Amino acid sequence: MSIARKLVSPSYWRSEGPVASWLRGVGWLFSSSIVERGAALAQTILIARAIHDLNYGRYGLLFSTVAALSPIISLQLPYSVIYFVSRFQTRDPAQAGAIVLLGRRFTLITTLTALAIAIVFAAPLSRWLFNEDGYGVPVMFGGVILLATVQIGLSDALLQANERFRTLAVSRVSTAVLGLAMLGAVYLFAPTLNWALAAVAGGALIRLTAVAIPARKISSRLVAHTDFRRALALAPQILHFSLPSGLLSVLTATSVWVGNYYLTRSTIGFHELAIINTGLQWRTPILVVMASLSSAILPMLGRYLGADDHAQTRRLQRYHIAINVGAALAFSAVVILASSLILALYGPSFRDSNYLFGLFLIALVPTAYVTARQQELIASGRMWFQLLLFVPFAAIAVFGTLWYAKSLTGEALGYIQLSAWVITAILYAIAVPPPGQGAPTEER
Repeated sequence: MSIARKLVSPSYWRSEGPVASWLRGVGWLFSSSIVERGAALAQTILIARAIHDLNYGRYGLLFSTVAALSPIISLQLPYSVIYFVSRFQTRDPAQAGAIVLLGRRFTLITTLTALAIAIVFAAPLSRWLFNEDGYGVPVMFGGVILLATVQIGLSDALLQANERFRTLAVSRVSTAVLGLAMLGAVYLFAPTLNWALAAVAGGALIRLTAVAIPARKISSRLVAHTDFRRALALAPQILHFSLPSGLLSVLTATSVWVGNYYLTRSTIGFHELAIINTGLQWRTPILVVMASLSSAILPMLGRYLGADDHAQTRRLQRYHIAINVGAALAFSAVVILASSLILALYGPSFRDSNYLFGLFLIALVPTAYVTARQQELIASGRMWFQLLLFVPFAAIAVFGTLWYAKSLTGEALGYIQLSAWVITAILYAIAVPPPGQGAPTEER
């Protein structure tokens, strides 16, 4: 009852206590992300009805490819920004500025290179990715979306590290609503894959502008304390943190992408991938909850671990895990029960695919647990250990896919990926003790 009274007390929410500060940050991120992902779900319905199931499967494969390439192009520097800026911007602003400067320079080079490759080699990339010609323009739009995604991640990370959650929330909501309006126009006047991707790419560029402007003010203040020579000198230390994180993202995204790629080599592959992509999209409200909780808690975990306050860290994490897993269980049950109504929104070709839809949705539960436990390792800088724990995930996902190869079905792929997540959750439960109990707080 005392906890309940706290949570309804206005004075508690205005206080500077750690849990209250965390929940305020979560509130801004969660409310804005719900609007953003609600708009994204509405966008997927508009896109699926406009371009139909086969092109929607191609749309899903393109975005799966962007997701697999993003950590390679960014070297997962956004996580490094959160880690170094939240820890050092007060006591060592030169070190915080170095990671910001290095991230800006590095991602500018890599994203422009990726965009140039997508434009110059659009035709051969179309044949390789979609197994047919005529999709060079979607490949080029994919390059634009990849560039915007990486740069948005860097700006978002800088705002999160400074706990500028309100600024981040405003940018998310405004650009989500504008993006939905753009896709509504596509649905009504130009229902093609190219125009749908043009609207998505345009929305991503607008979102980038909205977060880059406030993030630039923060980065300019930090970068003023350093120079590029100092940034290069700190590169080994930064890479020690970001390289395993980047490899982890490459490992997980590529494992999923391999499954999607092999699935689309079958006769009905693009149709099944369209159903799978629908299930993945309907996971996003809970992924929003998890991302909001993690984004708000990560800089706080870093601060408390830096002060060796393990009791406070464990307290925050207990709330974090309970909310993550509980929300995933409840949401999965509700959406699976409503799957017939949901799939009907996407068009006649999506009907009668409830089982495949639900199979990819239920993987939310082990994913929620793993996501919560990951934040302990990220905040303590134990990135190589985090990478090691995901090796079995990749082995199950990739070798399971290759076992079926061209005979892979959507249902088999769902079981493979669900098994990979369950085993990873078990590994985290066994191998990651609570902060301050039996494990080092930071890799050296």
